[in-house]
Amino acid sequence: MGRVKSLLIVGGVFILTAIILRISGVSGILPVVLFSLGGLLKAIYLIIGIRSGRFKIGAEIVLLPIGVSLVLTGVFVKGSPELKHMYGWLIASGVLLKSTFLFLFFRRQRKQVI
Repeated sequence: MGRVKSLLIVGGVFILTAIILRISGVSGILPVVLFSLGGLLKAIYLIIGIRSGRFKIGAEIVLLPIGVSLVLTGVFVKGSPELKHMYGWLIASGVLLKSTFLFLFFRRQRKQVI
């Protein structure tokens, strides 16, 4: 599982790099590609862990696609002048749902180990 864990680490580095690039004012395709690739690598890690039986999932998995959808919707709404005021709420709600998923997911994993 060591090589598979590198997917998670590299995915996180890609996402962090994309966020830093966006904060520093870099626009264009590079931050988008890095963010998307990082998310894809993290999703692949999660799928491999579930299929191998290492991770046990429950109802909390529903929070992940909803959270991702809200974040993506917020990003797309940001470009629309008439809906621009909503993008912060959408992104914040999506991040909150994704964080809740992570909390519940790791709590479940810890209970499986004990």
